Amino acid sequence: MSLNTETLNTILAPYIRSLTDGGTAENGVWEAINCFGTNWDIDAVDFPAMFAQATQQARAVMDTPALQPIGGMQALMMRPTEVELVRECFRWLFNDDDGDLKKRQGRVEMFADQVNGCFRRCLPRMAKFTQTAGSAALYLSLLEPEDNYFFVPAEAKAWAAYFGYDEDFGTGAAFNLTQYYAMCDDLLNELPKYDELTRLHTERLKNTMHGINDQLHLLVYDIMHSAYVNGYYPKGFSRTATAKERTKAVKQKAERADLRMQIAEKEQKLQELLASPTALPDLTGCEVTHKMFGVGKVLPSTDQFLVIDFNGQQKKFSTTTSITSGYLTASDPAVMEQMQDYQAYTKEKDQLEKELKTMKSNLLNMG
Repeated sequence: MSLNTETLNTILAPYIRSLTDGGTAENGVWEAINCFGTNWDIDAVDFPAMFAQATQQARAVMDTPALQPIGGMQALMMRPTEVELVRECFRWLFNDDDGDLKKRQGRVEMFADQVNGCFRRCLPRMAKFTQTAGSAALYLSLLEPEDNYFFVPAEAKAWAAYFGYDEDFGTGAAFNLTQYYAMCDDLLNELPKYDELTRLHTERLKNTMHGINDQLHLLVYDIMHSAYVNGYYPKGFSRTATAKERTKAVKQKAERADLRMQIAEKEQKLQELLASPTALPDLTGCEVTHKMFGVGKVLPSTDQFLVIDFNGQQKKFSTTTSITSGYLTASDPAVMEQMQDYQAYTKEKDQLEKELKTMKSNLLNMG
């Protein structure tokens, strides 16, 4: 799916300003990646100690009072009999899949199933330690941020709603990795068009991430995260918005986009009309008939008015109004044709200008 440039710019403009002002990622993800990448060793002699060291920053990102995947792993590995099983689960999770997202989806689901089997056996009453496909995918992002995307359900859903995605990425155990990554890839494909943004991001990586090449994947997540927490979305996409409000906002966004397109088409048509205007006919010396005063002859005039002699009685009329209103007709068919052409031109121009005024007013009222 190709993202609408105008819609995307409403997010990227404030985000770029934030980077220019020295803004950084706010939720600890980058620190967690740094810590994990520096300390992770699947073959560590003391695997539980290594795991604790590698995830000490990630715990603040991944664990909540309701769900504690990292805390659960540490609790499970307090039982020596479970350490090697956990090690092998991680070894299998981190296997190379050559970019096959269906295989990756299968691995995160299998990882969660295997580890949760241990919890059911060893810690059956600790539901908060449950591992999900979503938390397993976060482990992948910690180890290989250049090939994965961090996933926060609320932030992902807000982005999807704003850009018109119909997919449901699920949460926790129902996390759909392939669909979420496809949406992230759509944003990723747009980023090379923004030279200043990618330059600022690369500089930030040098300062905070030892210059790692994240393939812009961290930038994708940070844009989605910042849009959500910093209020880059219009009303209806705030973190407290209901599903009904978001649906309404999506509809309104589509209506605004459609109205802008209609305005552009009308403006183009008006410009083309004004580029080839129909000349106001010169009626000097012509015999004309006025609906009220009858037959008369147009006299020479130096201003924007017609002076018509009706049997010695002279009357003065607005030239454009007299022609466009239909009050005057010309005896000469050729002159009459010129008058009709001017009437048609003026009517079309006035109609376009009136419609544009109404449409622009409606767009302004839509916000």
